[in-house]
Amino acid sequence: MNKGVLVAVAVAGRSFGGAALADAAAANAKFRAVCDECHEPEDFAGKPAADLEKKIKAISAGTMKHKKKYTVSDAEAKDLAAFLSAGK
Repeated sequence: MNKGVLVAVAVAGRSFGGAALADAAAANAKFRAVCDECHEPEDFAGKPAADLEKKIKAISAGTMKHKKKYTVSDAEAKDLAAFLSAGK
């Protein structure tokens, strides 16, 4: 592999990591604002993110019963699900 390719891979990796960190930070902030009265992130660790995303969206849409009503965008639901699945 030539040096130019290695540099491109390293830069791309840093850019992706930064985006992932921003999404995790946003998900953490949303979780703290909406969910942490009753839940801990660790409660969802290891659960499939796709399943969590479906539940988060259903609660937001009002089609799934939940103690507290909240509204999240599709992007926020996806970020929250990934954040919770990782047990952050």
